[in-house]
Amino acid sequence: LFTMDRCLENMYFFFLYDTGKRYLDIFMSLYLHTHRYLTYLVPLVFVIWLIRNKFKVNYGILFPIAIIYLLYLITSVLTSGYTSRWINKFQYPAVMYLFVTMMCSTKRNAQRFFRIGVDLYIGLLLLNTAFTLYPKLYSFFTDWTPDFFISASNLTGFPLFLGALFALLDKHFNNNSLRCWIYLFLFFLNQFLIHSAGSFIAALIFSGFLFIPKAKNFIQRKNLNFFVFLSVVFCFFFVLAAFLYFHFDMVYKILDPLTLLKESLYIRFIIWNGLIALILKKPILGYGLGEKAEIFIRPNTSLYYNAHNAYLQTLYEGGILTLATIFVALNITSDKLSKSNDRPLVGIFHIILFSELIMMLSAITSWYTWYPILLILQIAVCTVAIPEENKL
Repeated sequence: LFTMDRCLENMYFFFLYDTGKRYLDIFMSLYLHTHRYLTYLVPLVFVIWLIRNKFKVNYGILFPIAIIYLLYLITSVLTSGYTSRWINKFQYPAVMYLFVTMMCSTKRNAQRFFRIGVDLYIGLLLLNTAFTLYPKLYSFFTDWTPDFFISASNLTGFPLFLGALFALLDKHFNNNSLRCWIYLFLFFLNQFLIHSAGSFIAALIFSGFLFIPKAKNFIQRKNLNFFVFLSVVFCFFFVLAAFLYFHFDMVYKILDPLTLLKESLYIRFIIWNGLIALILKKPILGYGLGEKAEIFIRPNTSLYYNAHNAYLQTLYEGGILTLATIFVALNITSDKLSKSNDRPLVGIFHIILFSELIMMLSAITSWYTWYPILLILQIAVCTVAIPEENKL
């Protein structure tokens, strides 16, 4: 998990390599070699696992996920002709999709997976807290001092919520209430420390699920498609606000104080407004992945930005076809979850997925845009399908 998880792609420890400190170089060398070997080892183990089970396993949504990446490849070949980024975009997430498929196939494996997952993320949040509050700790390792240990503020939210998923699932399957609340304390502490607006809004929604019984019951009863629809509606209004901001004086006067308060919102308005114009020129196949995830140049600068919105990034890179397939994967998951009698378990997946979708309207792991969502979808479909006799 620690080695292959693309939610942690921006972690600071990558820069510990070649610092001149022997123990760090040994650790990073081991880490990087493990990362390389697992790209072959996990698929091999997956094939052996399939053979041992005579291919009668729960594949989750592996096939829709494969189609999504295949469409990314096809649209890239037909448009930009550039495919080397696709190899990286597919290879490392694929290892995790296979890994969680095996781990969530039985109660025993799932219990281990969730327990180790929450322990890992507790450790990561402790490190992020320590290095954020006491940045002088970096001087023991290197001269470089980033703001946060895990990643940039608006990207830290994704591992925070993935850790929250592990904490809630560990509580659900292993009855580890104390460990869950330890993680949640660190979760909210780090939300305060990273001060990312998108992650903070998602944390407020998450808080309703945790502390308001009626909200929890509502989230458990609804199906996933409802929350996906809400995220699309919010996306529409965000993009509409960006368009109106630049074209109508009345809207400009209303929203301008917000952009002055949060300059990054103004930048997002520029990106969203410009990307819509580009997307409308090639709506079906998009423009392909290209060489970089940064796709829009900010006017009067040499700076390129990603879309800071998963839906727009996908429409630009893969067009309507790719985005439609992602909605198919979400719909299949919604159908699987709606058939489960374990509504508390379903509610956990609903709130985490909705929180991640909300964050993805203003910030994304641009290189692996849909990875955080697709990973959780695969965990969800496989977990709710664990035979009843294997559940607590």
